[in-house]
Parts: sequence; C-alpha cells; structure tokens
Amino acid sequence: MGSEVRHTVVFADGEGGGNPCPVVFGAGEWGVERMQAAAAELGHETCFVLAPEADADVRLRYFVPNHEMEMCVHATVAATVLLAAEGRAPERVQTPLGVRRVWLEDPHRALVEQFAPELGAPVGDARAVLAALGARPEDLAGDVGPIQPVSTARAKLMVPLVSEAALDALAPDVETLWALCEALDVTGLYPFTRAARGADAAARQFPLRAGYDEDPATGVAACALGAYLAHHHGRGDGWQRVTVAQGRAMGRPSLIEAHALREDGRVTATRVGGAAEVLA
Repeated sequence: MGSEVRHTVVFADGEGGGNPCPVVFGAGEWGVERMQAAAAELGHETCFVLAPEADADVRLRYFVPNHEMEMCVHATVAATVLLAAEGRAPERVQTPLGVRRVWLEDPHRALVEQFAPELGAPVGDARAVLAALGARPEDLAGDVGPIQPVSTARAKLMVPLVSEAALDALAPDVETLWALCEALDVTGLYPFTRAARGADAAARQFPLRAGYDEDPATGVAACALGAYLAHHHGRGDGWQRVTVAQGRAMGRPSLIEAHALREDGRVTATRVGGAAEVLA
C-alpha cells in the first residue's frame, strides 16, 4: 500500500480556527529526509503514523518545516481521532519522548499525557523579554507570577501580561526572540493573560526556528501554562483544568484544555487536549 495524507484541523474555536495538521499513513519505509521534505512541502506540523517499536499501540513522529520535534500534542490528538474512526483507538502512543497515554473523550476529542512540570529559574530582568516581544513595561502583569521557563514536554517561557489588548499588540522581532530562546534554553515564548474573553487564559506562541513565526494552537505550551497556573494559583489538591485561547491575533481562534494534578501542593502530572476535525 502507498502512503496517504489525511488533513485535519485541531483545537478550532469556531470557523476558520485551529491548527492544520496533515497526518501521513503508510510511510513506514520513509527515511528522515523524506519525512522532513514532506513536512516542508505541506507547510505545517506533520505527523507520521508508524508501527510501534515499544509497548505501545502506535508510533508517531512529528516534523515542522524546519526540523523534527519530540512531541506535538495537536498532531497526537489528530492521529488518535483518525485511528479511532477506523476502530483502532490507541491508548498508548510511542513518541520520541517515550510512551505516552492518550484518552479518547468522544469521537472528536482526545487528551494526551505529558510530564510533571519542570519550572526553571524566574527571569529577574524583564527588559530583554519585553523588547523581543515588542511589549511595553506596563504590559507586564505583576500579580500573576514571574516570567519563567516551564516544561511539561518542551520548555516554553511563560510571560504574564495584563490584557488581551496587550497580547494582541505584540510585534516580536523574531531574530531577537530566537536569540533569547537560545540564551534561556527554551523552544518558544508563550506570552499570556488571565484577563481573557471566554477562556481562563489567552496566549500567543512564538516558536524557535520552526519554519513559521507564530503558531495558532500549541498543546505543549498550553500544558506548560496549565502547570504554571496550578503551581502559582492552584486551589487545593486534585486535577486543575484550564482553558487556553490561542490564535486569535492570527485570525485562527483555537481552544485548548490543559489539566494539572496537584498532590500535597505540588503539580505531579499533566495532560492536554481538545477537539480535532477531519477534513474531506
């Protein structure tokens, strides 16, 4: 059998929203160069569905136009929904980061297990971060938490802002932003605000040399934000659920659910997900 590309849109919050994700089946004999070239041609984060090599139901590899990724949540959601439609809903998915559990919530929605968060040292001097984002000092929210790297799969820099207006007005200098990412050892900046319309938070994601400058929906970043908020603002123990709006400034509104488990005041587990639509 030959290869087949199935097209999906993940995390859409209304018409025209979400993150496009091509999912490729039948590429078991492809090498890395061919997968990378396919992702570059398709122009989006692309998922390859492969036979597992570990104790899992399926193996996934993820490529953006410029490089391979260790984890892509929206691609995992897309692949899970597509496999479920064929009667092959996975429960354990092999990724470059190891085997992760997935939960099919309904035929169009899935949650993906991530890791307990790693919170890096807060950034004491905000000037370089604000300059890279094209933000003003007064845009920074001083009562939410520090500017801080957080990883539940890949490290993102959490930057709390006062409003969606401040968030929408950001105009990053991408070369400066990428240099800052490399200096802080993060894979993107995730400015956000808790003063969001119709969601617990709104955010934008500016990734490090992915082949595009902004992402309309980023599961690993939303999951890291959920862990950040549970760490700094969590109430009691148990699962804390946060809805994160992203992509609004791009005209591609998206909505992601991030879950963080607090036990004895510490965040010990995370998961993230949402809806996927299969295109004709």
